[in-house]
Amino acid sequence: MLELSSVRKNKVNLADYNFQLDIDSRILLSDFSLFDLDVIEEILFNPLKISVKKLSRTLDCQESKLGPILQKLSKVGLVQVQDDTLLVDKERRKYFEFQISRFEEKFTPNMEFLQGHLKQVPIHILPTWYAIPRSSNNIFESIIEKYLLTPQIYQRYLMELNFTDPTMSGIMRDIFSSPEFRISSSDLIAKYNLARSDFEQIMLQLEFHFACFVTYSREDDHWNEWVTPIHEWREYLLFLQTTETPVLQATESICRHRENDFAFVEDIGTLLSLAKKKPFSIDRQQNNGSIPISTIRLLAPHCHILIDTPEKIAFAENYLSRVIDKLILIKLAEPVNGRLSPFDSADEWLEMNPENRALHLYRHSLNRLINNTVAPNLCTERNLREAEKSIKRVLHGGWVLFDDFIRGAVVSFNEGSTVVLKKNGKHWKYVLPQYNDDEKNLIKAAIFDSLFECGIVATGTINGQDCLAVTAFGQYFLEE
Repeated sequence: MLELSSVRKNKVNLADYNFQLDIDSRILLSDFSLFDLDVIEEILFNPLKISVKKLSRTLDCQESKLGPILQKLSKVGLVQVQDDTLLVDKERRKYFEFQISRFEEKFTPNMEFLQGHLKQVPIHILPTWYAIPRSSNNIFESIIEKYLLTPQIYQRYLMELNFTDPTMSGIMRDIFSSPEFRISSSDLIAKYNLARSDFEQIMLQLEFHFACFVTYSREDDHWNEWVTPIHEWREYLLFLQTTETPVLQATESICRHRENDFAFVEDIGTLLSLAKKKPFSIDRQQNNGSIPISTIRLLAPHCHILIDTPEKIAFAENYLSRVIDKLILIKLAEPVNGRLSPFDSADEWLEMNPENRALHLYRHSLNRLINNTVAPNLCTERNLREAEKSIKRVLHGGWVLFDDFIRGAVVSFNEGSTVVLKKNGKHWKYVLPQYNDDEKNLIKAAIFDSLFECGIVATGTINGQDCLAVTAFGQYFLEE
């Protein structure tokens, strides 16, 4: 899903702060045992001066057992051992208080964690790294607005990252393409043949680029280390994954509305050809607002539409009325004395192949959705195009149920239905839209009317349920 290009010049420079001490500390954490974590937690949540004897009693262990971990903590500047006394460095304590949160049972590398992570770097460096105004009242909120506010903004940012080290790009691709969007650090280290220090430096870069983060989970008597995306993005990816529309297998049971992918634009041509030879009646006044049934019986065989049952007659009447209304709308013909009379522009239409007819209809300035069931206030050009974009989630071309499809639709009709990163209390989340019946109706009309008419989508029913599939032309058109 993730491709990297060389568009954005990275500005994160680890040399701007004491990153080597950070790497040494991360290596220490990566090698923690359960006992080591108990020791550091006891040190962190006690006064800055603590007796080694008291520490051993609290932990119910021999003083000699504390030696190895205290030596490691001394090397990274957290403590100094003077005889029986531990002197804890105040600044380094803040650092480790933050970092050991990665070991908490319900830890997630979320926006709140990211905000704390950025505080590990001198604040005056951040505007340089992330190209935000130095006059910003809230640097973190400026970062969110610029890089993370919506899935589209964040996705574009990820795609534009330009790492000189291909290993960093490879790790990102691996994480974002993994089934659960997480991979163990040991697997990544083995795959790319990395020294631990090199791995930690890569992870620092990825974390400061808001891409991937290190987390830990306990298993029996040890810690497993993982690399995952930032939590809010992973939750959004999991939503997309769980709402992926299942493809129908029993396609032989599908009853297509029209067998030909370009049936609608072909039927426009058929009706124009017939009208050029002999204009037929479309006078609705004598038939309660409907096309005369005699006209339906005349046209249906030419369009290969069966009318041998009342249900099929009703379909033919509704469908052919749509075809006539559409060709009148885009100025291919007009009613004259109650009959359909083609314009000269009909000749140009009749010379087009089906693909060009479809493109002409889709892009025609006069074309619009004709559906009386759609709320007029929603039926704007922008909303219609947004609704049409929802079909990109099923570009595979398989048949799917509309009811399954709509559950995973992500369409932005207005500010309230835009997927956006919002804060609720201390926590952030990409808030997903909840569509009302009118909005769902618009999405359905955009697919079953507009996209069907242009040969982009095939529609039908299976066991009384509406279904759809993107056509080969639709796949080509929408992937452009």
